[in-house]
Amino acid sequence: MTIDEQHRAAGTELPAHRLPSPRAPADGLTGRTRWRTPDAIVVEVAGDIDLCTVSRLEATLDEHLRACPGVLRVDLGEVHFLGAAGLRALVRTAEQAAEAGVHLVFDPGRSHAAIRALELLDRLQG
Repeated sequence: MTIDEQHRAAGTELPAHRLPSPRAPADGLTGRTRWRTPDAIVVEVAGDIDLCTVSRLEATLDEHLRACPGVLRVDLGEVHFLGAAGLRALVRTAEQAAEAGVHLVFDPGRSHAAIRALELLDRLQG
């Protein structure tokens, strides 16, 4: 017997909201094209990169990789949090860029979260 069935049998009701609601995917992440020429694209990312927002980051980076610029620079200087899902997205983007012949640059700027995450990636790949 499930918890819901037990409560119904006892004549009690469960609270309507037992779990916190998840954040909407658009919360906390912005990605905008700061510079675009046929040879180079600079994408500025700001906010939190986590499981809730990573799909937006992946879509943005995929779109720019499909353009096959000579250089794709991802400015992470305004990133406040970079979780494991974000790290996986960055690794996948690096692999896709290498396959496409695009020179990819991740610029952490002054973001402590991005600096720590990129240092971790360097250690794991090195």
